[in-house]
Amino acid sequence: MAPETLQLLALPTVIILLVYSGWKRQPGIGILLGLIIIAYSIWSHPDGLAWVGFRDQASWPGTIGWAFLLALIIALFSTALLEPYVERMTGRAHDVSIVEGVRGSWRSLVQWLVVVWIFVALLEELIFRGYMMTALPEMLGRSTIALTVNLLLSSAVFGLAHAYQGPSGVVSTGTIGVLIGLIFLISAFNLWLVILVHGFIDTIQLTFISADVDRRLRTLLIKPGQPD
Repeated sequence: MAPETLQLLALPTVIILLVYSGWKRQPGIGILLGLIIIAYSIWSHPDGLAWVGFRDQASWPGTIGWAFLLALIIALFSTALLEPYVERMTGRAHDVSIVEGVRGSWRSLVQWLVVVWIFVALLEELIFRGYMMTALPEMLGRSTIALTVNLLLSSAVFGLAHAYQGPSGVVSTGTIGVLIGLIFLISAFNLWLVILVHGFIDTIQLTFISADVDRRLRTLLIKPGQPD
């Protein structure tokens, strides 16, 4: 099979793997298999890692500073407004039981932060923004409509890949995907920036949970409903 044909088949295959594994509550399998396909796509592309957005930064302190500021805004928006509203809308709690162990435990927090920065922020951004949002324009073009479809499709897959967090998790995560995707587009496909944004969002939210700040923030703007 020609390399061009394999490249065309790679993207839908990765999407199917991510959505299916998220639905089956085994997201790691989809990510692992997807990364194997993506590694081949990057290796066979003439631009290599630069194709997916890994490039030199004009100012690393500036990139880090902007990433932290954007992440803080998104984390506060998500915790205080987005998640409580989505839970009211769906009638289901966002299932984040996998990280509940950090509540009141700084040791568990540190362990999770290592996982977040090495595996979650880096690998998820490589997959959903770096690869998916870069491969789609090669198929759809870069018109405003095409980039809008790119943003919405990649964000929908991002949300569905987190189906193990329940319906509220799908909607909340998909919405965050739209925000991070917008940053990726506006920054001219700067993958380092969105990796840092994602890492800082998770760092801030895990710190909120660890310090029990999330429960107070969740009632500031929206009174708690009765999710299951």
